[in-house]
Amino acid sequence: MSKSPSKFNDVLEALENYNQPFPNRLMRDFSDLTPVNLHELKNFWPSIKTERKVSLLEDLENIAESDTLVSFDEFAKYTLTDPDPAVRVLSIRLLWECEDPRLITTFTEMMLSDNAEDVRAAAASAMGKYVLLGELDSITESLRISSVQNLIDVVKGDDLPMVRRRALESLGYSSHPKVADLILQATEQKDSQWMTSALYAIARSADDKWSNIVINHLDSKDSEVLFEAIRAAGELELEDARDTLLEKLDEITDDEDLRLAVIWSLSQIGGDVVKKKFEDLAEKCTDEEEAEWLDKAIDNLELGQPLENMGMIDFEADKSAFESDDLSDYEDLDEDEEDEDEDEDYVDFDELELSEGEEEE
Repeated sequence: MSKSPSKFNDVLEALENYNQPFPNRLMRDFSDLTPVNLHELKNFWPSIKTERKVSLLEDLENIAESDTLVSFDEFAKYTLTDPDPAVRVLSIRLLWECEDPRLITTFTEMMLSDNAEDVRAAAASAMGKYVLLGELDSITESLRISSVQNLIDVVKGDDLPMVRRRALESLGYSSHPKVADLILQATEQKDSQWMTSALYAIARSADDKWSNIVINHLDSKDSEVLFEAIRAAGELELEDARDTLLEKLDEITDDEDLRLAVIWSLSQIGGDVVKKKFEDLAEKCTDEEEAEWLDKAIDNLELGQPLENMGMIDFEADKSAFESDDLSDYEDLDEDEEDEDEDEDYVDFDELELSEGEEEE
């Protein structure tokens, strides 16, 4: 239903009233904006204080996470061009569920040339969705190829570490032959943040060849690395990690995020022993959030149980998509590199980090 001009005037007036928080009752008026209302907002938006813009976008993001019926896409597409980097970052995040392929060009330009590191990093993260869509043949081949190549160039380039790490995380979905080497090189760095990003990418890879790396980091003393290793073990459904995760569930009592991550990963791995553990915990649980999480985990566990009897009927066929030797989709990416030594593709992350530090000094 379209919004009446008089009602949308209430929105514009409330935006300008800095003596009061923006009313919750008007938040959803930013959903599915009509062309007329969007035009009005565009004329009005530049005069709004940055603090108001930021708080509004944060509130809209919270609403979007809990209400699947709202869509702030048109509004967020407009605010991507806001002069304030915090607004641009929040606008990118508000478009997290939007699959409009026209955003690929926008996000790529922001990733490559925005003057704010946070914006470039957010844009690199947003590209992950389109890498996945490319693997699912949901965008054109040319967009898929260019998206992956641009991300590879960023990882191998000289941007700041956070931007390169976010690009690597987005590449986790890709079956491009160079991605595995980039992930492996990231795992070999001394910087734990690179390991965190590598595990994040591994969780997206659907490739259990990384199982040893994931399992080896389930005893990490770094909480971020440990969290991503736990999550990757679940996403890859690593049965060899089951016993370790069950032990973690007993050991971790003072870190809620890690504990809930363990519960969910175990629900993805499955098994009778996991179900029994969840049922025992649910009976004794006094924490409301954990109890709710256990209920969801048990549901997820039961949802996956029928698949356990199917063995490897279709899994190997699906997995082969990530291991195919047919690289024809990417021939144009590598045609100038066919005669290069493999060493030339190696990214010296330590050297890049050093050069960045020198430039910043």
